[in-house]
Amino acid sequence: MRLVQVADDGAVELNWMWLPTFIGQNHFILKELEHVWNAKFLGKLEPTEKGLDALHEFTLDWLQEKFKLPGLREYLSAIEKVPQ
Repeated sequence: MRLVQVADDGAVELNWMWLPTFIGQNHFILKELEHVWNAKFLGKLEPTEKGLDALHEFTLDWLQEKFKLPGLREYLSAIEKVPQ
């Protein structure tokens, strides 16, 4: 599994329910991440395995840089072990 997924309508969205509460329920952080996604990926991202992997990795990096908590990236990367 990834921190990003393709919704039923075909839009790529954050899999926010798998995030720690202090991130997943932080409206300001989610809006900021959405803005960064749009600036970097809007119209450029193919919802393929490779494209979703790239967005997942970008999101991991962005959250780690934003919060600078030791172990956060490893914690968030654990979602990769959860079956789709």
